[in-house]
Amino acid sequence: MTSIAAMVAVAPGVACAQARDFDLAVQPAARGIKAFARQAGIQIIAPDEATRGKQTAAIKGHFAIVDALTRLIAPSQLRIASFDGRTAVLIAAPMRVTAVSDVAPVPVVAPHAADDLQSGPQPDQQGGLEDIVVTARRSAELSQKVPVAVTAFTQNALREKGINNGTDLQNYTPSLSVLGDVARNQETYTIRGMGGTGGAGTGSGPGVVGYFAEVPSTVSGPGNFYDLASLQVLKGPQGTLFGRNTTGGAVLLEPARPKMNEVEGYIDGTLGNFQRTSVQGALNVPIVSDVLAIRVAGQFDKRDGYVRDVVTGRDYLNRNNYSLRLGVQFNPTDAISNYTAVSYVDVNEHGGGSILMSVNPDRPYAALLLPYLQAQQARGIRRTALSVPTREVAKNLLVLNNTEWRASDTLTFKNIVSYSRTKSTSATDRDSTPLPIADLLGAYPGSYNNNLRTFTEEVQARYDNGSLRIQAGGFYLDEKTMAPLTFQTVNPLQLGGILGGGLIILPPAVQALIGADGPLLPALSLQPSAEVHGRSKAVYAQVQYKLAPTLTATAGFRWTWDTYGGHIQAYQSADSYQVFNKLAAIGLITPAQAAQVIGLNAGLCTYDAFQAVAAGGFPTLHYPNCTSPSFEGRSNGPTWQLGLDWQADPQTLVYAVSRRGYKSGANNPIVSLFLGQEHPLFGVWPEKVTDAEVGLKRDWNLGGVRARTNIAAFYTWFNDIQVIQRAAIAGSDILTNAQKARVLGLEFEGMLIPFKALTLSGTYSFNSARYLEYNSIAIPAIPQALTAAQPSRDLAGTPFSFVPKHKYSLDARLALPIPAREGDMAVRAIWSWQSSLRVTPEIQPFDTIPSYGLLNLRLEWNDVRGAPLDLALYGTNVLDKQYRVASNPGYNNSGFNNSIYGEPAQYGVQLRYRF
Repeated sequence: MTSIAAMVAVAPGVACAQARDFDLAVQPAARGIKAFARQAGIQIIAPDEATRGKQTAAIKGHFAIVDALTRLIAPSQLRIASFDGRTAVLIAAPMRVTAVSDVAPVPVVAPHAADDLQSGPQPDQQGGLEDIVVTARRSAELSQKVPVAVTAFTQNALREKGINNGTDLQNYTPSLSVLGDVARNQETYTIRGMGGTGGAGTGSGPGVVGYFAEVPSTVSGPGNFYDLASLQVLKGPQGTLFGRNTTGGAVLLEPARPKMNEVEGYIDGTLGNFQRTSVQGALNVPIVSDVLAIRVAGQFDKRDGYVRDVVTGRDYLNRNNYSLRLGVQFNPTDAISNYTAVSYVDVNEHGGGSILMSVNPDRPYAALLLPYLQAQQARGIRRTALSVPTREVAKNLLVLNNTEWRASDTLTFKNIVSYSRTKSTSATDRDSTPLPIADLLGAYPGSYNNNLRTFTEEVQARYDNGSLRIQAGGFYLDEKTMAPLTFQTVNPLQLGGILGGGLIILPPAVQALIGADGPLLPALSLQPSAEVHGRSKAVYAQVQYKLAPTLTATAGFRWTWDTYGGHIQAYQSADSYQVFNKLAAIGLITPAQAAQVIGLNAGLCTYDAFQAVAAGGFPTLHYPNCTSPSFEGRSNGPTWQLGLDWQADPQTLVYAVSRRGYKSGANNPIVSLFLGQEHPLFGVWPEKVTDAEVGLKRDWNLGGVRARTNIAAFYTWFNDIQVIQRAAIAGSDILTNAQKARVLGLEFEGMLIPFKALTLSGTYSFNSARYLEYNSIAIPAIPQALTAAQPSRDLAGTPFSFVPKHKYSLDARLALPIPAREGDMAVRAIWSWQSSLRVTPEIQPFDTIPSYGLLNLRLEWNDVRGAPLDLALYGTNVLDKQYRVASNPGYNNSGFNNSIYGEPAQYGVQLRYRF
């Protein structure tokens, strides 16, 4: 798009009739529109493809803004789609307009010009259909003109729907699910059944990649969804233009960029129950006219948790985060646009809140866990008792620069470079009880579980002459840890220490004698040093060619090369084994036995111990003389796209597309630690996906009743699909491959405006996602790692995890009849529902999250009494539905499973002031 920032704030309706002095020569359309915006003091948004190779008319004299703009664009085959007094949106006209090379000045606007304009599709004023600017093909276009299944939101839509994170977003987006774990903020997007996870250095990665201002980044969790120009969810493989791993799609966050020559901004505050306090705001400041502007934005969000620990009183699932963002727009010439952004997100929350759901009576801890399960069932889902003060701490810094040089009307070069630093640590209680079973204590004090530096560089060239568009470029990513990654894990102590020997279960009398907190003794495993690194390189090109004025063919290809690796070191804490001296002191074991166990296990190197035993030897290496096993891998593969789209008329787009997706291969470091790199679970094959999709986007006007219907149908088939095997070894997830799978689906998004005051909208998706061939790999028993033997299973025919077959949402907004001078008042109701979904392909208790629906209500009063003030009362989950959003299905291996429940009913008030 060509977007020229507004110069002055003009009240709607006033600018339409205001006159300005104009002096514009005949020139290329993009430059003419930008020059007009400066002289008129407004913002203009126009599609790139409609301005290529076109000219604007010469205008000189005193004109009304609307009249002058209409005359200006007459030769360019553009028309005014909407204008609210501050921003005009131009779109391609449905038929050729006679060129006007010169315009005689007129002193005043024709009275009907403003009236005609007001009857156009202006959602803010006439309840029309909103068309959002999206970047689904790496250039700005109107969403209804893009042959891609995309769900897009403006910042105002996010505010009105109460979308603060990925978990909220899934309720309003067809085919989008959020895969959760017992760490609440570790959200992973899944679209059309494709998602998955990995980590830096281990290869793979999420199948749905987030982008912030065209840079691959983390866009889930708190602190991201504010001061945005748009949020876009692209569905299906996007690997040609968006890179590796986008087998499921991409989530694009486009921040609001600085506007030239205009001081403006907003502040938005929320107060609610659970002591909710949230504030966000932005300030746009011009520095040099038409050349330099900055935008500063920030937000913080605080709220008490809705689950409380009955032992410590600690609240879980709270909110405590803040974010800061600086944007700098520098346009030294009309041909160069330089955007720099700095974004920082700080999260310090309690996390946790998991609820024990079931206990496997055949596992070693069953007798100990069953009383805790009964106590949990008596407490309900809003109270728990954990042994770990769970927490989620993260600090994310992103610095990026996006420079675009428009060398000519047809040729554009772009360079996107970024530097990011991500630090995080989390502590979780995997068994959701006060017992020391599978507890992750987080990093060492002052250290992190994740401390990653990422550098990306992308160079892109784009040629567009109206009938032919070529995009080509190269991408480079380099990531590595900047300090040793550390971990602390607790499991029950065994008679022989790390090599097993059976659990030590203390009767109450012995607990009192040695000062133990319970029947199990904690064995602390330490990882003092881990390092990961990864590198990805790619080249790509995509061509769009108009076979006819309304028929366009698209072909794209990309090849990606990935390398990844790292090392890990672990040992047993010496302090954990000193309890054997206490047992000897009370006569339960002899001093010689205590010395033998302590001598063997205190500081024992984990990897070396298992390697020695596997080789028939005896472990002898102790920290700090531990071996650090390394894990390295590489993979490469193609992605491609072939598509055809037909603009049947200005309101109808029909398209068909087939795409290939590629996800990098991977390693499982936890497997190398306990089973060695020769085990078949260590390496993971690259994932390959191919899809076929047909879609229709259509706007309707039936006797004054406006409607929109967007529909897409798709079939996707996989080879070596990467699958998460939950809580497989030592309570940790591992990645593996299923041989073949398929997804069959349908998506619908619609809007209906039966009359001016009422707007109805809805979404629906159907996803039938199943494994066609899936033989899991057997895992041997590892007692000291809390891992039971897991035989190979034939899981063919089972559905994907975390993919509901059906989901829909309904949104109704009714404007209330108040005088126009009092503002705009409306009531809004949103109902979202999804069918049941599996959390694991294995059969076990609570392997399915039941269907649920959520009702949100809102009463909003915008432009209160004509002031730039918006007031709203809101309620979310007003029926107080109890529903699960995350699960740890370890029943068949660890011997228990647990879940996190979604947010209860919340209500509050929002107030926004715009200036």
